[in-house]
Amino acid sequence: MRTSSSIADLSPLWSAATQRAASLFCTPQWLECNEPTDTSGLHYAVTSDTDGALAVRRLERGGFPANDPLAFLGTEPPADSVDRQRVSTLLGAVRPLLADLAPTAAAILPGAYAPGIVASDTAPVVSSLIDELERTAERWGCPTSAVMHVPASACRLRETLEGRGYVGVTSLAQSVLPVQGDSFDDCLTRLPRKRRTNVRRERRTFAESDMAVRRADIGEFSSEHAALHARQLRRYGHDMNADQLVELIRRNARFFGDWAVFLVAERGQRVEAFSLSYAFGGQLHPKMSGFSEYADKYFAYFNLNYYELIEVAQAAGFRELVLGPGTYEAKLYRGCVVEPRTTYVRVTHPGAGQIVSELAGIADRTGRAALDRIISTAAC
Repeated sequence: MRTSSSIADLSPLWSAATQRAASLFCTPQWLECNEPTDTSGLHYAVTSDTDGALAVRRLERGGFPANDPLAFLGTEPPADSVDRQRVSTLLGAVRPLLADLAPTAAAILPGAYAPGIVASDTAPVVSSLIDELERTAERWGCPTSAVMHVPASACRLRETLEGRGYVGVTSLAQSVLPVQGDSFDDCLTRLPRKRRTNVRRERRTFAESDMAVRRADIGEFSSEHAALHARQLRRYGHDMNADQLVELIRRNARFFGDWAVFLVAERGQRVEAFSLSYAFGGQLHPKMSGFSEYADKYFAYFNLNYYELIEVAQAAGFRELVLGPGTYEAKLYRGCVVEPRTTYVRVTHPGAGQIVSELAGIADRTGRAALDRIISTAAC
C-alpha cells in the first residue's frame, strides 16, 4: 500500500484506483484544492493493486455538523420523542468524556458527503482500507475513527464496518435531480400537475424581470459576486469576508476552472444573482450562489440553481444535478431523489463505548424517521 499526506505524491495511482467512481470529489484536483497548508492531519492511501483508495482527515470536535462524526453526542431529540429522557441521561454521562473522544480520524472526501473509502465491492480490499484507517487513528492518537456519509448502496463497506463494531448514524441525505429528456418540459413530466404549474409560474416570473442570464468565465468572479454569496451565508449565521471568497474561487479556477459552469443574472450592468457549478463524470454540482434583494423577488434562487442548470445539463448530456443535503422539501418538490447517508463511528475509550453506541442507535432512528416524514409528505 502506498501512502502520503499529500495527494500530489499519489496522483497517478489515486486516479487509477478511483476511476470507477467517476466523481468530481475523487479527483486529485479536488482533493489538492481542498488541502490545508499544513497537511499533517491528512492521510491518503492506495492499495498495491490500485483497486481501492483511502482519504483520512483528523477532525476536532465542534466543526461544521456535517463534518463532525460525533455531532450527534450533543443533540437532544425532539420534545415528543419517546427517547428524550433516556437521551438526556446518556448525554449527562458522556459530556464529561467528550474531550477524551477527540480528535477523530475520519475517512471523508471534502465537500462531498461521500465516504473517504473508494473501493471495488470486495471484502479483502474494503477490510485492508479500514485496517489502514485504524492504523492511522492509532498513529495520530485518535480515540475515535469514522467512515462518513456512506450510501445504502455500499453494502460491503456497511457490512464490514458493522462487523467491526462501528455504529451508524443517519442524519442527512444527498439530493440528486435526475435530468431527463431533451427539453425543460420533459423534466416537468415527472412532477404532479400542480407542481408543474408552480414551476412554470416561477420560470415565467423570472423571465418577466429585467434580468438576463449569461454563461460567464469563472475568471470574471469578483467582489460583486462574492458580496451576493456573503449575503446568502449571513442568512444561515455564517460570516465570510468577500475578499476571502474571491481568493477561494481564484484557487478553485486554477485546479478545475475548465469544469466550471458560471451563470450570471444581470440587470443592465448590475449583477443581481449568480450560480457556480462544476461538471464532471456526467454530473453537475452546484457549489456556490448569491442573490440580491431584487433577485429574491423573482425566484432567482430556483431559476439559477435548478431550472437554468437543467437546460445546461440537457445540452451537455449530463444525467444528474447533485444538490447536496438540506432544504429537502424544496428539492423533493422539484423532482429530486433523496438518498440517506450514514456515518459510522467507533470509539476506543473504555468508558464511553456503550454510551456512544446507544446514543448512535437513538440518533439513527430519529434521523431516519425525520427523513421518512419529509419524503412521505413531499410525495403527497
